[in-house]
Amino acid sequence: MFYDATSILVLPALVFAMYAQYKVSSTFKRYLRERSYAGFTGHQVARRILDENGMRDVSVERVGGQLGDHYDPRSKTVRLSNEVYNGTSVAALGVAAHEVGHAT
Repeated sequence: MFYDATSILVLPALVFAMYAQYKVSSTFKRYLRERSYAGFTGHQVARRILDENGMRDVSVERVGGQLGDHYDPRSKTVRLSNEVYNGTSVAALGVAAHEVGHAT
């Protein structure tokens, strides 16, 4: 029987990637239920971190989808999903701060 070396390497990597995505998604969903005591939204936290670091040229936008949050260095834009942009949960604030971290 012949096994291609590429498939032997790709299959474990694919399984690991699927497991990692599952863990991120399930952890995010769990902490969406945990409200922050401060009551800030993800947008407010992102904007505040950027402003306090003198990065007023970086914009924060809302995008569709779930867990599609990202920083676009070409347009200097932090894009947050609706759950994160308007969310006040620990997960929303953590994701917003994480994405802003890519801009700094």
